[in-house]
Amino acid sequence: MPDISKTDRGLLLAIVLLALGLRLAYLVDVRDSPYAGQPLLDSYWYDAKAKAVVDGDILSRSGSFRVPLYTYFLALCYRVFGHSFTAPLVLQAAFGALTCGLLYAIASRLFGRLAGAYAGFGFALYRMGIYSDGEILPTTIYILLTVLATYFALQGLERERRTDWLLAGLALGLAFLTRPEVLVFAAGLAVAVLALKRKRGFRMVGLMSIVLLGAMMLLGARNYLAFGRFTFFSPQGAVNLYMGNASYSEGKNAVAPPTSFPYAVTADPSEDTIDIASRQAAYEAVGRQLDDRELSRYYSRQTLSEIRGDFPRWLGLMGKKAYYFLNAYEVSDIKLIPRFIARYSRVLRLPLAGYSLAMPLGLVGLGIAIARRRKAAWVMIAGLISVAATTVAFFVVWRFRLPAVPFLLVLGGLTVREGVAAAGVRDAKRFASVALPTVALLALSLTRFWGVRTERGTAAFIANEASLFVREGKPEEAINVYQEAIDADPTDPRPYYYMGKAYDSLGRLSDAKAMLEQAAVLNPAYRPFSDLSIGILLVRQGDYDQSVGYFQRAVAADPALAIGHYNLGLALFKLGRLGEARQALYRAVSTAGDNSEVVLSAAKILIDAGDADAGLAVAGAVVRREPRNGEAYFILGLALAKQGRTSEALSQLERALQLAPSSQEVRQKLAELKTGELKR
Repeated sequence: MPDISKTDRGLLLAIVLLALGLRLAYLVDVRDSPYAGQPLLDSYWYDAKAKAVVDGDILSRSGSFRVPLYTYFLALCYRVFGHSFTAPLVLQAAFGALTCGLLYAIASRLFGRLAGAYAGFGFALYRMGIYSDGEILPTTIYILLTVLATYFALQGLERERRTDWLLAGLALGLAFLTRPEVLVFAAGLAVAVLALKRKRGFRMVGLMSIVLLGAMMLLGARNYLAFGRFTFFSPQGAVNLYMGNASYSEGKNAVAPPTSFPYAVTADPSEDTIDIASRQAAYEAVGRQLDDRELSRYYSRQTLSEIRGDFPRWLGLMGKKAYYFLNAYEVSDIKLIPRFIARYSRVLRLPLAGYSLAMPLGLVGLGIAIARRRKAAWVMIAGLISVAATTVAFFVVWRFRLPAVPFLLVLGGLTVREGVAAAGVRDAKRFASVALPTVALLALSLTRFWGVRTERGTAAFIANEASLFVREGKPEEAINVYQEAIDADPTDPRPYYYMGKAYDSLGRLSDAKAMLEQAAVLNPAYRPFSDLSIGILLVRQGDYDQSVGYFQRAVAADPALAIGHYNLGLALFKLGRLGEARQALYRAVSTAGDNSEVVLSAAKILIDAGDADAGLAVAGAVVRREPRNGEAYFILGLALAKQGRTSEALSQLERALQLAPSSQEVRQKLAELKTGELKR
């Protein structure tokens, strides 16, 4: 776009500085909250995969559920600045401020300086935009990239220069590597360009598409090198589509696919429950673990099956989601947003802009642009419609809807300009044509139909916060927050379950047992996990006799619970019931699959129980699968030593020490064997 005036430059600078200042102030504001520096769920997933990249997993082989760009962004920050969230969040604050500046540039060019000021300042002051930039999530980068693609597309339409379309394609390609649903946005952008430029539009779209396709090919090549499959997508998109359209969906939030037992809920509360549950649910349905391509196909088929199975229900669900998209309420997903703001953020408690400002003015602006055939607005309209379509197709959680806000603000700038112009010439009819629909949409945004402001996972969101206190070593604080979760929803078993774990860490066994039992009463699917946890408490107290009963009930409830079979074998071994112990440990190995930790733990006890051959076979299988697993070489060494093959045992233990040089257990066993060799 052409050079902007001195006044425009001043406004642009003011917008960027205000946006950056608010975002940095917010980061300082929440630095003492339990969430600072401790990722949860999706954020935990990205953080773990980024650390793996820094540690040498360059292709991010452990990170297959989502596309990898944000993982690499975090990994780069960790490599340069060390493992801290400060650097990525400060960069995200800068990205958010840049987005505000771009919105000013776009809106002022399309509809004038007043519209630009509304769009730029609107996003600078937008509460959820500030909140988003402080989250370890790809939303900020994705929004910046879609706005950049829009900026270069508009510039390309004006100047018809090849560079602009290549840059637009680059932004779309990077956005695809962040969130693949950008393909819908890219399609909408292409339709708008073709409508505006006709024959020349094909060349423009072609240039943009070539770069986008290059990014898709890059992802396919990475997937081939990492996983042996040339695929363009990750399973997350298909899983999200299923969760947003399944019969159990309410359309507001990502609810994990149901499994026979709540494996996702009873995993580490920091972990990505959607990844865990979606794979487990598919495994239970198919009978085997699915690779990423198979998982995507499975959930795509399941989505179509759900829609065909009850089409009227699905239409009603889509209507609800369209309403949720128009409503001002911001649906939580990891933490309970209203509670978080009230407790931890003075910045977000300021009278900032919200969706009830952006949506009414934006939709009225869309109507004005269509009614008056404002071709300049077609790109913005296409962007808004495509983002709205993907949001409604999935679910209307805050971070899925947020990418629509920049387009609403730009179109809202047109509404503001028209309203001010009508007021300036005292044209009451023209002013009313702007004001009345704006007021009507504002009223709609504040309504409370279909439980829009009822959070389905209130107790779970609060329990997430309690888990952070557990990780900080503050079980008393965690118990207080778990109690708050129970008070919020006494029927949710999750906070009872984790509260029992917190009581255990304080040595309050009776309280722990009571909470774990209550979780199983509220939801019998918790029974195997509750009994397992109680059994472990008893083992730590040395009460192996009573623990055996709990472990037996756990594996009776869920025969596939490998950790239950392992603990049963351990308790039986401690009681001297070696035959029964070996049978339980064999079962642990057979049900553990690729869970090397359980497999190797079982192998170690098998060796002590007199079955060195089994221990040797199990550890050997892990070594073949994971040649850099130091624990597997250690178990091999123990098994070989038990068989009297000392020189081979020493070789395996030396290898274990190379892979785990800080292991005192390996050093001690090596010293014992070497001492024995010298005595001989």
